[in-house]
Amino acid sequence: MRIPRPRTRWLILFLLFLAAVINYLDRQTLSILAPTLRKEFQLSEFDYANAVSAFLLSYTVMYAVSGRLIDWIGVRIGMVACIVWWSLATMLTSLVRGAGALIACRFLLGIGEPGVFPAGLKACAEWFQSKERGLPIGIFSSGSAVGAIVAPPLIAWITLNFGWRQAFLIPGTLGLVWALVWLRFYSSPHPAYATEEGTPVHPNRLPSADQSATAWTAMLKQRRLWALVLSRLASDPVWYFYLFWLPDYLQRERGMSLAQIGFYAWIPFLAADLGGIGGGAFSDWLVRGGIPAPKARLAILVGVGCLAPLGAFSGTVDSTGVALFIVSVVAFLCFCWSTNTVTLASELFLNREIGAVIGMMGTAGSLGGMLFSQLLGWGIAKFGYPAAFMMAAVLHPVAAVTLVVLLWPIGNRPMQDSQNSGAHELHGEGELRV
Repeated sequence: MRIPRPRTRWLILFLLFLAAVINYLDRQTLSILAPTLRKEFQLSEFDYANAVSAFLLSYTVMYAVSGRLIDWIGVRIGMVACIVWWSLATMLTSLVRGAGALIACRFLLGIGEPGVFPAGLKACAEWFQSKERGLPIGIFSSGSAVGAIVAPPLIAWITLNFGWRQAFLIPGTLGLVWALVWLRFYSSPHPAYATEEGTPVHPNRLPSADQSATAWTAMLKQRRLWALVLSRLASDPVWYFYLFWLPDYLQRERGMSLAQIGFYAWIPFLAADLGGIGGGAFSDWLVRGGIPAPKARLAILVGVGCLAPLGAFSGTVDSTGVALFIVSVVAFLCFCWSTNTVTLASELFLNREIGAVIGMMGTAGSLGGMLFSQLLGWGIAKFGYPAAFMMAAVLHPVAAVTLVVLLWPIGNRPMQDSQNSGAHELHGEGELRV
């Protein structure tokens, strides 16, 4: 039986959520097993930093490439290509015998993983109107946090019962199953499609034959693009730090075993999940209250920038419980930030540009994460984890200031440019006032 159209988009959103879960489950397996693999392969801080950087290097390049690729081939096939690639790379990691092979497999993983985000966000932009888009994007993005929540107990359990190699093989298989389900159910919305409230999605927000991708050179001249890209360059390293280094910190500095890491390390990622959904829902609520959508998203982002420095105390407090609480607060803020930046991007750019814009944002973020990982390898070896938490604590304030400074000249005039005249008027919001 054919699923009614109004329900189709929620099924699609659920599948996007599951894709993000699997994405982060595969991504975080290495960080959960870092203590185990350090002993197995005699890895130093620099070896582990190189494995993280290898992933982020290919991730950085492919984020922009995959975003443009998704704009070209579409969401349906693009998602399948990405998830099949990274699932096979995850399964291949179960065969490694040394540090070099581990680094190579992480590089391959980084090629496939980034595509899920521009594809998922493009699907949300196609199926949901601007005024209701914050919550769906928050739900999709929160799949990353759910994957990070599931990863510690699941990977620890698989490792303790079946060995660490199975901890790569089993999650990789899940992605191949997901791809078959996605091919069965996903289709792009028709321009005549209307939401359950009866309001048609604006035809200019949907793909059509006469819409060609905006030239890279024209996009790179837009200040609002650089506001988003540079802010993610500064902010994303914080999330990568918590994602890839937290289990190692808990084991080395707090004395936790693999079983204890599996029992406790999911808590900050649950907080991140709540931050992604809550941050999107709260900014939607501000929009429904009459605040222009870009201004509502930006207000949330500035608030995150003010609160994020609390993370500096994570590495200095005596209590492990208090440290985990502070880490959880920062994780909440990280996903609140991520949801609102990508929602803001979907409102400042045309649908044909969204994949490329999200790709450039992700590229900048992973580039920042790669550079910061190398800095962490040196900083942790020389000064320990307290210095790492302090370095991470200043990044969100820098990102918030970057957003405000670069968006400020746009504040008192319509969001237009020669290439995309009227892009912002599609939403009925002519100005962004900071």
